[in-house]
Amino acid sequence: MVLNATGVYMPPFPVMSFSDPVFTSLSFLIGGLICLLSGSLTVLTLLTSVKDANSEFVLLMSLIAFGFGAATVRITAGPVLTWLAGLGPV
Repeated sequence: MVLNATGVYMPPFPVMSFSDPVFTSLSFLIGGLICLLSGSLTVLTLLTSVKDANSEFVLLMSLIAFGFGAATVRITAGPVLTWLAGLGPV
């Protein structure tokens, strides 16, 4: 952002927008990672015990995190697929 503001780096797309392929692909991958990690935390908590308040809190937070990760993947899937389709043969 600093290089863009000073005029050193002028990409053909707005930085950190849905037309920025680097931003959308990294957001897609991070959303998938959040889903993977929070889902595994949910499964591991369910396998150990769900009897105490700490386990219930962990379950609640991991399910909320899974929802945020899934929403990120859903929002960025379209721009990432459009960008990947544009990389094909001309």
